[in-house]
Amino acid sequence: MTQTSAAGDGVREELAFGRPVERDGVTVVPAAAVRTHRATRADGGDPQRRRLDASLSGGRPLGAFVLRDGGVRWHPVVDATRVLTTAELVVGAVLVARQLAARPGAARADVTMGPGGWVSMKGGRMAVRPARRLWRRQPTSTAPAGRRPWWARLLAATTLESVLG
Repeated sequence: MTQTSAAGDGVREELAFGRPVERDGVTVVPAAAVRTHRATRADGGDPQRRRLDASLSGGRPLGAFVLRDGGVRWHPVVDATRVLTTAELVVGAVLVARQLAARPGAARADVTMGPGGWVSMKGGRMAVRPARRLWRRQPTSTAPAGRRPWWARLLAATTLESVLG
């Protein structure tokens, strides 16, 4: 016994019930979903002459109706493939989210340039981070020590050369 519904052009879905199995006064009627897809095309310009190009079909179990003592209960099938696929996607999304959350944030400092080439970055991290590799030269200030203007000390400004190093 089948129930058919057309899901689209060339696609047919059926709800199929298997042969009832009876044992010890309990009757089990299995149910499955069957989907068929047929791809056709018309030969020439005549839509009446269609030619079959491809056909696919497949099914999956849905569950079973169990008839016992005059009552009916539905027992669905647990689709292990769907459960594992969903678990893999969730674990993957959590791992990607953790990696993205661990990344450093973008620079949020307001960069202003004062007289004499001094750069001030207030309100956040430095926009240009100096390299921490051994083979790169560490940035050094070109201004003599103790000769920073008062506004550079107040704004925690540093020279552009020392940032770009």
